[in-house]
Amino acid sequence: MIRCLFRGIVSALAVKVLANYRHLSIQLLRIEAAKSYLHGVQMARLSAISLIRTVFMIGLVCLGVLLFHAGLFILLPWTVKAKALLGVCLGTAYAVCGCAMLRTAMNEKTWMEKSGAAKMLEEVTRAKNQTK
Repeated sequence: MIRCLFRGIVSALAVKVLANYRHLSIQLLRIEAAKSYLHGVQMARLSAISLIRTVFMIGLVCLGVLLFHAGLFILLPWTVKAKALLGVCLGTAYAVCGCAMLRTAMNEKTWMEKSGAAKMLEEVTRAKNQTK
């Protein structure tokens, strides 16, 4: 009889401890979910700011190029053929520079570093190797 009573007390304590542990686990899960949500909101905000800055900078560059060419073609005392050749050369130079910058910006390694995915992947693989 005392044995059954002891088992009942131990069982009740175990259930209480496990219920408390479950509650703490759920709280921890909620905190992690909130952190992930906030990180996602922060990334979305930074992406929107970057997009706005990029559009603004592209607009300024286009305006600068347009004004540069207009001023250059108006002020140079060259023939129409020479001005056209200069325009083709400048256009080709802009296209090559644009392709080079686009290739650099779309590099997978650059994206992995800027997004933090490389660091996260390193942490996960390091934690996995430590558990083995």
